[in-house]
Amino acid sequence: MSSRNLNKLVKRPDGSKGKSFVLYAQVTQFDAATGECTFRASVSQRRMSSSYDYEHNAMFVAGDADTECKYLDDVVTDDIVKIYVTSMGSYSYDTQVGGNTTVPLFYVDKISVL
Repeated sequence: MSSRNLNKLVKRPDGSKGKSFVLYAQVTQFDAATGECTFRASVSQRRMSSSYDYEHNAMFVAGDADTECKYLDDVVTDDIVKIYVTSMGSYSYDTQVGGNTTVPLFYVDKISVL
């Protein structure tokens, strides 16, 4: 995926629903608030030299989206990961500062910590 195509996906997540991609990400939240099978990450189309270069916010879900997601057991906040994903469209959630945001949502088909 090119940088431009990733920008287009972030702009219109529902337009890529059902399509598969390989993304690189820094896990930014994976805790009791997200649950065992969901995490938030900053993504890019390739592995970046600095964690600050992963510029797009996205949500990821794996397994049954509840507790059956064993391949996420080794993943923690701040990890840099390579993820094989399928786009699930957009996802909206309330932020901690009282706002609301919409981001791409991806199903994790395969993940590896880099």
